[in-house]
Amino acid sequence: MKRLIKRIKYRFYQQNITKRIIIVITIVSILSNMAFVGSVFIIMRNQLFNKTKAENEKDIQMIEKELEMFFNGVRQDAVSVLVSDSCQILLSESEDFLSSDTAVQYRKYKLMQSTIMSTIGQREEYNTIAFYDRKGNCYADDRLTESPEYLSEQQERIWEFLNSDENEMVLNIHRSPWRKKKENEFRDCLSYLRKVYNKEQGQLIGVVELEIPNEAVVELYRPVMENGSAIYLVNQDRVISSADMDMLYKELQEEEWYVNLNQAPKQREVQIYKNRKYIYFLKDYPELGWMIIDRVPTATYMRDVKLYAFIDIMIGILLFLGNLYLSKMLIASITKPLSKITDTIVEIGQGDYEQRVHVKDGGEIGTLAQEFNRMVEKTKLLMEQNVKKEREKRESDLSLIQMQMTPHFFYNILESICGLIVIDEKRTAIRTISLLSGFYRGVLNKGKEIVPLERELDIAVNYLEIMKICHPGKFRYVIDCPDSIKQNCINKLTLQPILENAIHHGFNQMESGGLIHITGMAEEKKVILEISDNGRGMKMDMRELLEREEAFHMESFGLGNTNERIKLYFGDEYGLSIASQEIGTKIRIELPLKQAEEAVRGR
Repeated sequence: MKRLIKRIKYRFYQQNITKRIIIVITIVSILSNMAFVGSVFIIMRNQLFNKTKAENEKDIQMIEKELEMFFNGVRQDAVSVLVSDSCQILLSESEDFLSSDTAVQYRKYKLMQSTIMSTIGQREEYNTIAFYDRKGNCYADDRLTESPEYLSEQQERIWEFLNSDENEMVLNIHRSPWRKKKENEFRDCLSYLRKVYNKEQGQLIGVVELEIPNEAVVELYRPVMENGSAIYLVNQDRVISSADMDMLYKELQEEEWYVNLNQAPKQREVQIYKNRKYIYFLKDYPELGWMIIDRVPTATYMRDVKLYAFIDIMIGILLFLGNLYLSKMLIASITKPLSKITDTIVEIGQGDYEQRVHVKDGGEIGTLAQEFNRMVEKTKLLMEQNVKKEREKRESDLSLIQMQMTPHFFYNILESICGLIVIDEKRTAIRTISLLSGFYRGVLNKGKEIVPLERELDIAVNYLEIMKICHPGKFRYVIDCPDSIKQNCINKLTLQPILENAIHHGFNQMESGGLIHITGMAEEKKVILEISDNGRGMKMDMRELLEREEAFHMESFGLGNTNERIKLYFGDEYGLSIASQEIGTKIRIELPLKQAEEAVRGR
């Protein structure tokens, strides 16, 4: 071995300086590139894994919030059902409805239809609503096809619930006893149960059941699965909701990943287990005693790791070939410019983006210096643009979050509802609650900023109806909007601040006779909305209004904010303007002639 080393050293020193430098650079380049590629591969793998972990933990938390909002809505719907007169009569007089008398059965049918249609209408979140009296007898829509087997199983669950101390319960996944005529199979559903008590005597009279199909629950977390994830909702080691029908109803006690997830010490809110194929994230959902599991394919981040490794290898090869080529040149002539480049890179790496490479050399070094300077310029420009955009977006987001759900409107309506209940206007109070629920359901809208015009009009109608209850006889409204433009896109809560101004400021000195007219039309490639009122009017143009908007003390979005949101999402050629008219105020809104789905995809 020593003789071999001596021979190699002898042969090495017999070569000229150029060849010796090439040999040394070659060996050093190969070793350094291998170390670089290996270290970058490991670092990028860890970084991408941590990024995947952070993103999926955030997704799980978002799913938890979506579930919470969804089941809060279900609870509100259940309360609306059980306090309705139709439900109270149906369950209080249940023994009479068990007879075969046609008139009595028709009365039962009308009571059920009245309860269902007045509460949830045609909402797809529910498969059906069923009622059970204290003896477990079931009352459901006679137009549905019934499965005696599934109904018998469901009645056993209802009977256990009736004899329990719980007032509400969510039943695990099961086959619904009912299906529509046009459907071929009975759907997999979760059921929300709520005990019903007589409003007069306070005694238990039955149970109301809201059936929630698995598809409706899947829609809550479907956006999260776009990156290849699979979401499971688990209760008592059993999958109770999944987009994968093969996983639905599956028992997980024997699954290795599930056992490892549950046995791992809970040092963090989200438990993580990783094997070669998948990463599993588990988070408890104590509200319903469930677990949320997110299964992410390892390939989702390893694909990027392999791409980075390939790029690193290619870069290493290019650098190696470049070193071989440059080694044949005069070493001394490249030492100085390379030192300048190195020093400039270090200074830029420390944050001084004003530094540039200044060399007189031509060829590759000169080109490298020019391209490096150009890259630094572009990087600096992009960083400044990104910082500016992120700042503007963040400021806009914070402004929207702070202004979107003002408590004053909500508190005022709650006080009005309390007043209605005090004066025994329960039906009006229930209607107000239903309108308020519809308003906030439209406002929340799963966090979507762009909505169809039809939904925005629904939000406006709910708001106007609430205001009519709060200000009886003070105003009326007319909406004239063709169906052909109702699917065009608009910013959520664009109309509400305009309507609020009309009611609180335009009609503030009027006892009655107020009129709000909402008109929609299509002009060329634009959708035009005009909101006019016959109130006291405004004595300023749009620019002056936006500058002095704080003088109006509006409780919701300001007109300036609304105008900026439209311009932010659709461009400067769209927005608000005040059209002239002799009496009152007319606000003109210009929007693009664009479908809401296209607008969302475009963003």
